[in-house]
Amino acid sequence: MTGDNWCPALASLGPYFSLDPAPADPAAAGWRPFEDLLQPGPLEERTAHTRASLAGLAGGEVEERVAASTVSLGLFSRLLSPVVGAAALGVAAPPLALDTMWWRPFETGPWPLAVEPAGQPGGLDEALSFLVDRFATGFGLSRTILWGNVSSALFGAVAGLRASRPDLVPAATAFALATLGRPPYAGTGDVVRGTFVRRSCCLYYRVPGGGYCGDCVLTR
Repeated sequence: MTGDNWCPALASLGPYFSLDPAPADPAAAGWRPFEDLLQPGPLEERTAHTRASLAGLAGGEVEERVAASTVSLGLFSRLLSPVVGAAALGVAAPPLALDTMWWRPFETGPWPLAVEPAGQPGGLDEALSFLVDRFATGFGLSRTILWGNVSSALFGAVAGLRASRPDLVPAATAFALATLGRPPYAGTGDVVRGTFVRRSCCLYYRVPGGGYCGDCVLTR
């Protein structure tokens, strides 16, 4: 399935599911190679921005690694939501891989992502693994926390569909459960009475007044 077909279908599900088809010259259009995120600079800038925003809302200091965990969760959500959406719609998964994706700087909202429609599917797990290593080495985050963030993003995409397309939730849930049953997702969480509960904490509770997330292990 070409990008002209799955891009509009995913966009109809909401901003976290949406992908832009990469133009012929992405760099000229302001897009940057996704692999740039693996190098020092972009994630540090985004984490500093998020840290300042959280501190302003909370009225207190926020640790860098807490902000970095929040950034990782948002980025993982942008990568997994389109795949969950495609599975729920019954269309081919977008070819999300390190060498097929592009991103561009932004102020607020979901990460803008573009993908080359001619790319081959199957590279998402590799991209996630590289990002987990990048956040772990760059910000001192536990890989257990980070893979928990990945699975939280996976089931967060299912939750996002409950509001916009409840008819797609059964298919999305089936896909998320199957994904949770295989490496590297296996062992990061459990489904308890129909609700995903992670086995690690994303650290958001350490934001002053932040409270706990809906899938937090600390509330169980």
